[in-house]
Amino acid sequence: MDSTAKAGSTELAEYSAMLRRRWWLVVTGALVGLGLATAALFLMPKTYVSTAVVQVMATGPGETPVAGRTNQTINLETEAQRIRSAEVATLVQKELKTSASPLELGRAVKVTVPSDSAVLVIDWPASSAEKARAGAQAFAQAYLKDRQDKALARLQKQAETLQLQINDLQEKAITASTAQRRVIGSQLTAFSGKLSEIRVSMANISGGEIITNAPLPEGPASPDPVKFLPSGLVGGLLLGILLAIVYDRMDPRVRGAGDVERVLDLPVMLDIPPHRGGEGLGLLPARSRSGQSFHELSHAITATLGHGNHVLLVTGAAPGRGASIVSANLAAALARTGSKVLLVSADLNASIAGELLGLDRGPGLSELLLGRAELREVFRKNHGLPTLATITAGTDGEMAAEMLQREQMAHLIEALRKQARFTVIEAPSTELGADAQALADLADAALVVVEVPRTRYNQVRDGVRRIHRMGAAVLGAVVLPNQDDKTVVAPPPTLPARHHHSAGDHAAAQNLVAGGTSRSPSSARSSTRREPTGYELDDSDLIGDAGKSEERTAASRGKHGALTDDEWQPSRGGSASGADDDWRPGRGKHGPGSNDEPPDASTMIIGKISDDLAAAFADDDGNPTDTLRDRDSKSNRP
Repeated sequence: MDSTAKAGSTELAEYSAMLRRRWWLVVTGALVGLGLATAALFLMPKTYVSTAVVQVMATGPGETPVAGRTNQTINLETEAQRIRSAEVATLVQKELKTSASPLELGRAVKVTVPSDSAVLVIDWPASSAEKARAGAQAFAQAYLKDRQDKALARLQKQAETLQLQINDLQEKAITASTAQRRVIGSQLTAFSGKLSEIRVSMANISGGEIITNAPLPEGPASPDPVKFLPSGLVGGLLLGILLAIVYDRMDPRVRGAGDVERVLDLPVMLDIPPHRGGEGLGLLPARSRSGQSFHELSHAITATLGHGNHVLLVTGAAPGRGASIVSANLAAALARTGSKVLLVSADLNASIAGELLGLDRGPGLSELLLGRAELREVFRKNHGLPTLATITAGTDGEMAAEMLQREQMAHLIEALRKQARFTVIEAPSTELGADAQALADLADAALVVVEVPRTRYNQVRDGVRRIHRMGAAVLGAVVLPNQDDKTVVAPPPTLPARHHHSAGDHAAAQNLVAGGTSRSPSSARSSTRREPTGYELDDSDLIGDAGKSEERTAASRGKHGALTDDEWQPSRGGSASGADDDWRPGRGKHGPGSNDEPPDASTMIIGKISDDLAAAFADDDGNPTDTLRDRDSKSNRP
C-alpha cells in the first residue's frame, strides 16, 4: 500500500473514531431533523393536486392520427404550451370565477407529455381538494374548447373559399362553349366534393377528449410524509456530523495520535491502543503486540541517540500513570536488547514503575537524596531482566521532593550515566512544576507521554516548550489511553539484587527483601550515626562536603564511556567473615577504613558506584538473579 492510500486510510479511521466519540451529537442532529420534518407536516399549508388526462385528436381531414410525441401535423409540446396560453387561461378564469389573472393561472398549471403517447397530463394545485379538481377539469375543458373553436374557424374559412370558387365557375359556365363547359363541370364537381367533406368535418369536429376526468384528491400532495420524514432524517444526520466535526475541533483535549501530529506537529513515536476490559497497562510481555511496539521504540531511540551512554527523560504532559508505564516498559525493552539500563523513578509521589516491575517497597531515591540510605541499598532487580536495575521512588517522597532540583540529583545522574548504556528517568509531569525541567537539563533527549483523552493541547505545548528551553531534544510523543481509572496488573514481586560479599551484606539483603532498610557492615557499627562509605568515582567526589558545594563541577555530557565487563562484576576479595575489605575501597577520601573526617549530615551517602552497580546486575555467583526460588536456595550459604 502506497503512502497516499495509507494516509487516506488513517484519515478515515480518525473520522470514524471522531464520530464514535461524538455519536450523541450525530443522534441529536438526526432527531432534530426528524422533529423539524414532523413539525413541517403539521404547520406547512396543505397543497392538493388533481390531474386530468386529455387525448389529442385530429381536427380536420388534413391531420393524421397522433402517434408519439410529435408527427407531421401535430406537435404535442406545442399543444402543452397552448394549455398555458392566455386564451385558455382566460376561459379557465371565467369558468372558476377567480380573481387570479390569466398569467398567474398559466404559470400555476403543470402540463406533461408522456413518452410515446398522444395524451397531455394536466396537474392543478390548490389549497383544497375541491379547488384542485375544479381547476384541472377546467383547464382540460378549456383546452379542448379552444382547440375545437380554432379548428372550426379554420374549416369555416376553407368552406367559404371553396364556395366562392364554385360560384365563380358557375358564372363562367353560362358564357362558355361546349368544350369549356365540360372542363368547368369537372372542376365544379371536385370543389363541391371538398366542400361537402369540410361541412361534414365541421359538423363532427372534435379537438380531442378527456380520457381521465380530474378526481377529488384523497390527501394533500405537499407536504408529503414519504418525502419529508426521510429528508429531515438525512438532513439532521448531516447537521449532526457537521456539529460533531466542529465540536471535536474545538475540544481542547487530545483524542488520539492523529491529533498530536495534526494539531501539535509533534511526531508520535508510539501509539498504544486501548485494552479491552477494565485492566490497565502493566509490564507488557515481550512477544505481545504492544510489547513489540516498545521494542520498536527502543530500537528507534538507540538509532537516534547513537553510540555512547545516554540519559533519557520520560515525562507526562499531564499528571497520571502514563509516564510510569512508559518508562518501565521502555527500560525493559532496552534491557532486552542486552544493554545495561538504569531506571530512576524521580516521580517521588506518584511513581508505580516499581510496582509494574514487581519490585518490593523499600528505600529508594527519596532516602538516597535525604542521606538515609546508600546507593547499593536502593537498587532493585526484576527477576526476568538481569540487565535492568531500578531505583524506585522510595517512601519519603514528600520530604525529598525539593531535593530533585539540587546539585545532589545532578551529580547522581552524571555518575549513573557513566555506568549504564541507558539511564531512563521517570520524571514528574511538566504540569506539576519545575522538577521535570530540572531533570531535562540532565538528559540528552526526552519523550512526552500523552494520555488520551485527559491531556489537553496546551499541556503538551507547554511541556515541550519547557523541555526545549532546557536544551533537551524532544524525540516525540507516546500516546496511550488514560490509565488513572484502570487496575494495573503487575508481575509477582521479586528479590532486589543481592550483594553476597560479606555476612553483613547478606544479612542486609535479607532485611531488604523483608521490607526493611538494609545497612552495610560499616553502618552497623553505630546505633546513633551512620558511617559513610567511600563515594569517589574517577578521582573526584560525586558529592563533596556541604561547605564545598561551590567547588563541584558536573561531568561533560558528551564524554561518557560505557563500563567494561569487569566493572560490572562485584569484588571478590577478602574474607567471608563480613569484613569491610570484601568491597573494593573507593579511590578518594572517606572510603572504608579511612581515618579521614567523615562529611557532615548534609552529605549524600552514595558509595562506590561501580561496585554497587556491579552488585545490582549480578548475584554472588556472577549470574543474573532471575527467579524467586533463588532466595531460598542461596540464603543459607556461608
